[in-house]
Amino acid sequence: MITQQIGASAGLAPRHIVRLPASMATPAIMAMLGAMIVLVGSALPWVTIFRGTQTLSGWDGSPRYLAGLAVASAALTLLFLWAGRPAAFRILAVVAGLAAVLGIAFTSWQVAAVDASHSVSARILAPVLGPGPFVMVAGALLLLAVMAIPTSAARVPASLWPRVILAGALFVAGWIHLALTPEHLGEATILGLGFLAAGLAQLALAFLVTVRPSDLTYYAVVGLSAALIVLYAIAVLKGLPFGGGHDHASGLILGSGEPVDLEGAVTKLAELFCLATALVLVGRPTVPVTGAGQRTRGEVHVHATHQTESPRPN
Repeated sequence: MITQQIGASAGLAPRHIVRLPASMATPAIMAMLGAMIVLVGSALPWVTIFRGTQTLSGWDGSPRYLAGLAVASAALTLLFLWAGRPAAFRILAVVAGLAAVLGIAFTSWQVAAVDASHSVSARILAPVLGPGPFVMVAGALLLLAVMAIPTSAARVPASLWPRVILAGALFVAGWIHLALTPEHLGEATILGLGFLAAGLAQLALAFLVTVRPSDLTYYAVVGLSAALIVLYAIAVLKGLPFGGGHDHASGLILGSGEPVDLEGAVTKLAELFCLATALVLVGRPTVPVTGAGQRTRGEVHVHATHQTESPRPN
């Protein structure tokens, strides 16, 4: 059974565990399971080309980003439960899950359409769908189980939104780094490990700024984002002393290094946003977030004070 922990280090009442009823726990577990199934499907053969002589997995193309949408949907489902089931977070979880379903279906349809076109490219490539798309779409459909969890009257605190948006930008940059890790490992081990470390660090910071915010965490976001932006600028303008697989890459040429492609541009824009937002959040007080019907420590203190000061009956 899924349990919801109420009370964290950001000024909440002492931590205790609220057990979710089966009507909520079952769809929540289904959503988590769906994300895991999508990840498994993305690693399976997605399509075979050249009459079965070459096999591509989901991590060789756009399905790796659709897997990121599935993980984001599962994370938003957990956030929805943790924050007391406000409707806004359930909507975000459903939108991300639905986007994953439609994206996987559309990508599969594109492959099938090429195969059915009887064009020259179709005769050369002879694409055949593997099990990956079917496993991924089955898992993505499970993400929509969050719709069965009822919302509460709880509202998202105003101070939580900037942290959630910051976490979203960190997630985007982090997942792109993870998605590009395999191909960069093929260029140079140190380059691939750097992408892996950067992606994992950004995902960890996305979790921390949401549920355990602190000035130290914000400074870590600023430092990591600045370092990655500087490294990318060097890679674009001068080139790094390792790798070298970008000679054939397409994109905007700004220097003697690698071209600026779509993934790189999106990642750096996300990191610039993270850097600026984290600097703004440094020093800001954090409004405690509790589940539905839970009091913060301050509210309990005020309630007790009112009881103490109330006049005694004659």
